[in-house]
Amino acid sequence: MEYEYGGWSIDPMPDFSLGKFSAHARIIRASSGCDADTEMHIERDLAWCNSEDEAIQIALNWAIDWINTRNASVSGRQTDRPTFAQR
Repeated sequence: MEYEYGGWSIDPMPDFSLGKFSAHARIIRASSGCDADTEMHIERDLAWCNSEDEAIQIALNWAIDWINTRNASVSGRQTDRPTFAQR
């Protein structure tokens, strides 16, 4: 499951280990030129959670905050929620 937000794709799927879900986010943005550069950021171990849904929500919220902070100096804060993207 991936989400699109602020020109980035967010993959918030957690890892499962020792009976807990580890929230982490993979954030990817590709430039639109023919010499497309891809930028990726991965944040692991955001939190240990009892449910997959909780881990996804934590990772998604973290990714949105990270994108907003990164984009704030260029275009201001984006406040809409991400849209689900089928891949």
